[in-house]
Amino acid sequence: MFMRHVPAQTAEISPPRPLRCAVYARVSVDDRQDSDMPSVEVQGQACRAYIEAHRHEHWQAIEPVYEDSGYSGGDLNRPALRQLLDDMQSDKIDVVLVHRLDRLSRSVQDLCALLPLFTIPGIRLVSVSQPLDTATPEGRLNLHLLTSFAQFERELIGERTREKLTATRTKGLWQGNGAPLGYRVDHQQRLAVVDAEAGMVRDIFRRFLDFGSMGELVDFLQKRGYKTKHWVTRDGKKRGGQPFDRNAVYRLLNNRMLIGEVYYEGDWHRGQHTPIVDLALWNQVHEVMAQRARRTGVPTKDRNLLDFPLAGRLFWHDGRAFTCFESSARQERRYRYYIAPTGDKAEGDTKAPVNLATTELHNAVIHRIRGQFRNPQALLAGLLAECGDDPAIDEASIILALSRLDAVWHLFIDKTQANLMLTLVERVTLQPDGMAIRWNLPGLAKLAREILSQPGDGPSG
Repeated sequence: MFMRHVPAQTAEISPPRPLRCAVYARVSVDDRQDSDMPSVEVQGQACRAYIEAHRHEHWQAIEPVYEDSGYSGGDLNRPALRQLLDDMQSDKIDVVLVHRLDRLSRSVQDLCALLPLFTIPGIRLVSVSQPLDTATPEGRLNLHLLTSFAQFERELIGERTREKLTATRTKGLWQGNGAPLGYRVDHQQRLAVVDAEAGMVRDIFRRFLDFGSMGELVDFLQKRGYKTKHWVTRDGKKRGGQPFDRNAVYRLLNNRMLIGEVYYEGDWHRGQHTPIVDLALWNQVHEVMAQRARRTGVPTKDRNLLDFPLAGRLFWHDGRAFTCFESSARQERRYRYYIAPTGDKAEGDTKAPVNLATTELHNAVIHRIRGQFRNPQALLAGLLAECGDDPAIDEASIILALSRLDAVWHLFIDKTQANLMLTLVERVTLQPDGMAIRWNLPGLAKLAREILSQPGDGPSG
């Protein structure tokens, strides 16, 4: 018996999909006009050559190069980088190449935020001039080592800069080109008085004593056309020159450089520049400021406590406290604000604190409080500890008490809600992107006991 041999059918093998390779390049200073071969183009050419060398692995360059010329690596606010990240999330990229890792970022914190964007979707990160390829264990190890040293170098440069600034200030010299209002920087790098600006500064101090409120003073300054100090940065960007607002006036009135002092090593010291505000006038202004702060910033009457239930409990995340402001009666209405602390932004902040209307802030805090009532898991352990002497109270009863309080909250008048904030909130810390609330657990536990002692349905079984 003969059997016919039938050749086996071979399946068609499709060619492997090309790896789409994006090149990212960055320079802190745009040197296109000063060089025949700008640094950003050198980076792009090196990355393209690396892609060409891996063509046998089906690497294919994406055009054009993602370029950020004139952007620092200290933060992620760069247009080409944002576009790169958007394209990564849109599944348009398989490999990202940089000339050196610090072209992507110099900050370990920012790199820690960026790396999951590569590793989670499986996008490969390659540095063409360093042994760094996230597809290999050695590359991932080198990545962490390099970023640690980059951060160390950055902090070392910052420390040296601060030391240089301190040495400069002790000699009476000025570091930088943005002098305070009333001064300019002369050819010897010292602060010299600008007579017209100095007269405006002294006028603002005297007008503060004449007007009954900061709002009236600001209105007067804006009508008079007074503006903050204007200067141009080394890279040609214009700064300042804006009409005075409340914060700008407070910063001016608290700037001790105007009485001939300089700030270094965490304190104010006698400087070598000429003061433009007399010490007697300075003391008079600050005595009035202290009186107003005692009147509005630390309420003592029950009415004021309910108008400002977060007085003394509201802080920016660097520890600076907000104060309280209540306007004079205007058409039978009063306007109340929590006034933002003055001073320089905390390191790493993208924005400074701002004044907040009491109604707006109270609503945000109440929203957070009621959200915690509906999802109280983070509070249960602390509340059970506070109620440890009452065997009748357990997790179910606490959840019931908080649920009852949330259910009737909308029935409370504003003063009752403010009184509850006084009872429940120990501290509110505001951050550039949110807030954190520290609860007064003994007060909340006492309130829960009172609610449970009222007639009502028990927890269902």
